[in-house]
Amino acid sequence: MNRRSIRFRLTAWYAAILAVTFAVVGIGVWLAIHDSINDTVDKDLRSRLEAMRDFLQRQASGDDASTLADELIENAALAPAGTRFRIANAAGRWLYQSPGTKGWDAAPPDPSRLRERGKIQTIMQNGKPVRVLSAPAPLGVVQIGIPIHEFTEMLSEFTWTALLASPLLLLLASAGGYWMSRRALAPVERIARTADDIEAQNLSERLPVRGTGDELDHLSATLNAMFARLEDSFRRITQFTADASHELRTPVAIIRTTAEVVRGKPRTANEYVEALDRILAESERTTDLIEDLMLLARADAHAEDMALEPAALGELARAACADARVLAEAARIHLNAKEIRDCTVSGDGRALRRLLLILLDNAIKYSRPGGEVQVRLGVYHHEDKPMAVVEVRDDGVGISPEDLPHIFERFYRASKDRSRKIGGVGLGLSIAQWIARRHGGEILVESKQGEGSVFRVRLPLV
Repeated sequence: MNRRSIRFRLTAWYAAILAVTFAVVGIGVWLAIHDSINDTVDKDLRSRLEAMRDFLQRQASGDDASTLADELIENAALAPAGTRFRIANAAGRWLYQSPGTKGWDAAPPDPSRLRERGKIQTIMQNGKPVRVLSAPAPLGVVQIGIPIHEFTEMLSEFTWTALLASPLLLLLASAGGYWMSRRALAPVERIARTADDIEAQNLSERLPVRGTGDELDHLSATLNAMFARLEDSFRRITQFTADASHELRTPVAIIRTTAEVVRGKPRTANEYVEALDRILAESERTTDLIEDLMLLARADAHAEDMALEPAALGELARAACADARVLAEAARIHLNAKEIRDCTVSGDGRALRRLLLILLDNAIKYSRPGGEVQVRLGVYHHEDKPMAVVEVRDDGVGISPEDLPHIFERFYRASKDRSRKIGGVGLGLSIAQWIARRHGGEILVESKQGEGSVFRVRLPLV
C-alpha cells in the first residue's frame, strides 16, 4: 500500500477520527454509568437516612440505652439486605454498630462538621467498595453504608469489553473505510488512465462522464473543457506554424532563386541591380514578417510591455492619417479625416498609432480606385463609461459572412484575396486586436460584401 496515496491517507484519517470517537464515547459512557450508579446509591442512602432520623426522633425521649439497642437490632434485621449502619451519641460513643461495619473509621465523625444532608464517601472494606453516608441525627451521628461491589464489577466488565472490542471494531471499520475509499476513488483512477492516454495525436478524446452530477463528474467536465481548449490551441499553433512556414518559404525561395539565376552566367549591370532590388524587397518583407511573428510570440508570453500613460488620441489619429495619405493617393483613394475629436486615453502612443495604421492600410487595400475611406473619432458612453471610438469606414469589396468571424485569426485571409496583388500575410488585424485588448478596449466590425466595411475601435477615456 502506497502511504502517499489519497486512499491510504483517507483510511488513516478515518481510522484516527474513529479511534478518537471511540475513546471519547467510551469515556463518556463510562462516566455516565459511574455517575448513574453513585446517584442511584446516594438517593437510596438519603432515603434510608430520613427513615433512620424518624426512628431516632421517636426514640429520643427514652433513656434506656438497652431498649434503644434492642430496637436498633430489630430494625437492622428488618432492613434491606446489605444495609449497614451505626449510631453514635453526641459524646462520640457508639450506641450501636450493625454487623458488617467492621473496618470503618473507629471514631465517629464530629456532628458539628457535617451538613444536614450529610457527607457521602466511598471506602474500601475487605477489598470491596462501600458507599457510606455520614449525617447528623437526633441522638448524635448516624452512618449508613451500602456495598457497591456488584455495580463496580458491572462497570469493570463494561470497561474491559469496550477495551477489547474497540480495536476489533476499529479494524473492521478501517477495512470498510479502505474499501469505500477505494470504490470512491476508482473513477479518479479511470480519469487518470484516460487522461494519460490523451496525447497530441488524439486530443479529440474526452474523459467519460457518468451523469451522476457529483464532484467527479464536475471534474471530468472541467478536464474535458480544458482538453477542448488545448485542442483548439494546439490546432491554432499547428496552423500558425504551417502558415508561417508557408509565408517564409516564398520570400526565401525567391531570394535563393534570384541569387542562383544571377550567378548562373555573367549579367549586365542593370540585371544585377534588378536582382539585388528583388532580393532587397523580399528581405524587407521577410524582416517585417519575422518582426510581426516575434511581436505576437511576446504577446502570447505576456512579455511585451507597454508604457501606459495619457495619450492624445486625436493627435495620434491625425498623424496616422497623414502617414496613410501617401498610400491612399497612390491607390487613388480619397481619405476623409475631418471628424476627429480631441480626447485622451491611457495607452502606448506607438502601439495605438500602429493599430490605426493597420486599419487604415486594410481599408485602403480593399477599397476600389476612386473610393473613399472615412475616419471619425468621437466620445460616447458605453455601460455608463465614457469611451473614445475610432471609426474607419470604407466602400470597398467588403467581407463575406463566412470570413467575418475569422478575420482576426493569424494568417487568415479570404480565399479570393490569397493573391499577392493585395499583399500582406494576415497578421495585421491580429496585432491590432491584441493592441486594443492590451489597452482595455475592443474592435468591432460591420461589413457587407460588395458595399464596404466599418471597423470601430473602442477605448476607455482617462
